Amino acid sequence: MTISLENEVVVVTGGASRIGRAIALECAASGASVAITFNRSKNEAQQTVREMQAQSTLASQKFVALHCDLTQSEEISTLGEKVLGALGTPTALVNNAAIFRRTRFAGTEYSLWEHAFDEHIAANLKAPYLLSKVFGEIFIDNNRGNIVNLADIYGARPLKNYVAYCLSKAGVLMLTESLAKALAPQVRVNAICPGTILLPSEKQSEDDGGFGDDEEQLKSRIPLERLGTPEEIAQAVVFLIGGPGFISGAVLPVDGAQRLR
Repeated sequence: MTISLENEVVVVTGGASRIGRAIALECAASGASVAITFNRSKNEAQQTVREMQAQSTLASQKFVALHCDLTQSEEISTLGEKVLGALGTPTALVNNAAIFRRTRFAGTEYSLWEHAFDEHIAANLKAPYLLSKVFGEIFIDNNRGNIVNLADIYGARPLKNYVAYCLSKAGVLMLTESLAKALAPQVRVNAICPGTILLPSEKQSEDDGGFGDDEEQLKSRIPLERLGTPEEIAQAVVFLIGGPGFISGAVLPVDGAQRLR
């Protein structure tokens, strides 16, 4: 099934690189105009915009990269107006931006433990919460809209040394279900739970939750025996935005059945 996002204006947070970049490119390839946000990755964001422009097939499509520090509520509060000015009325929000940092319990100072909580909740949960308020109001005013949250299988199946991260993603799951009620009937809200798509940038041990240092060892623990790809997450996002209109409050695992191991 080919899904068209023509006439959609999609906002992708953290769209400069990795999974966010793939989501932005897939939405653009499906016909949407796309705004991506970045904080420090200006060059990467501008490159992603150029790539979207290069593959664009519709004269109506427009693309923009907007700076927004998602830990600052003041910047979030004006993002809707910036998108409206650059691309027109937004119709979909993809809450992709997140941080993923190890915080061991043993040997970690209290102040660092507190800091880990604050930074993960701010970036991974509070930002999607506030963004959903900003864009949800726009969607309701225009009687249409979609929100897709990027959660994680580890929001329901925790990792030993990533308590703050797992807690924040568990919150995203509840945020999705709560917003699906709060913003209905004008706005649909869904979540995607990726498994291991891209390997973490830092080495991790078995004690960190089963990632291991060896990619083949990791694959052996996934029933489909491979890692996922950013493009597969992006395809799921397009499906939720432009596919069946009766899907809301759903959590879609894209994990090769990793959650079942």
